[in-house]
Amino acid sequence: MHFFNSRKGKVLSEHGSVSPSQQPQQAESSATETSETSFVETSEHRRFVEFCDACRAYRYIGLCYGPPGVGKTLSARRYSRADSLDRYDRWDEETMPSVIFDTVLYTAEVINTPSRVAMDLSRARERLTGIAVRPIERKAEAVLEEIRLRDEARRREILEKPGCSPENRPAVDPAYFQTYQFYQARKKDVSDPTSLIVVDEADRLQMNSLEQVRSIFDSGGMILIGMPGIEKRIARFPQLYSRIGFVHEFRPLGSAEVQDLLEQRWAPPGVTLPRAAFTPEVVARLIRMTSGNLRLLTRLLTQIERVLTVNDADVISVEIVEAARDSLVIGQA
Repeated sequence: MHFFNSRKGKVLSEHGSVSPSQQPQQAESSATETSETSFVETSEHRRFVEFCDACRAYRYIGLCYGPPGVGKTLSARRYSRADSLDRYDRWDEETMPSVIFDTVLYTAEVINTPSRVAMDLSRARERLTGIAVRPIERKAEAVLEEIRLRDEARRREILEKPGCSPENRPAVDPAYFQTYQFYQARKKDVSDPTSLIVVDEADRLQMNSLEQVRSIFDSGGMILIGMPGIEKRIARFPQLYSRIGFVHEFRPLGSAEVQDLLEQRWAPPGVTLPRAAFTPEVVARLIRMTSGNLRLLTRLLTQIERVLTVNDADVISVEIVEAARDSLVIGQA
């Protein structure tokens, strides 16, 4: 088992991916998706991307753990393109993605059984396969429609000739069925694109469900995401624990990184803050209150917007920050 460290490990190249000689052929990395501008690409997210790429390439089970609110789920959704997948509608061509989905993000239910876990993962993988074959289906629909219209025009031309009777109706052109069979064969040749399964809230999985997850692992890489202590719990299952190749600790943001975010005027989705720069005192107070927890920082900035609106203020002062903190359960500053 390896504790994953993008600074020290030799597993990854300088760009955070497996060397070309070792990396299997696959679609463009999931980390390249352009998602919401509000997403914060922190150093922890970049380390998480390197960790996921390594688990995918080496077909290992990876274990990622960290305290709540540090961004594990957000990073997993970003990496797997979950937001784009949620927007996809096979009946709306405008939502057709330009890249292949190759990562399944599965959030374990509070109540779970091995059969339910297997069924949910199977459905998720079938959906990715359906997206992969959709371009073939679209091409087949266009080609078959063109053949149908051509045949209709030819039959109409024959039937409209003087002296033609219904008995003289021309036979169906076999090209239509041959073309249909050709595209059906192409669809069957498309294999399951899933090369990585990310299981969020893995703490919820009972022993039998974990064994079910282990049995699915052989088809590719897998990552289990949970709270600190999950590594000790899984250590009690030797068959699963022996297959864990990397362990990654998802840590809170450092003070310097939080300061950079605030100086860049970052704000959570839907939150609008005054354009004036934060004063050093406000920055120091926010850093001390949140301790690098991205969820707490998001909640606090959201609450600051509300306090500013209620008080008809346009300057973020220490008093405003204190008032916002008092309405949140985030402990002593």
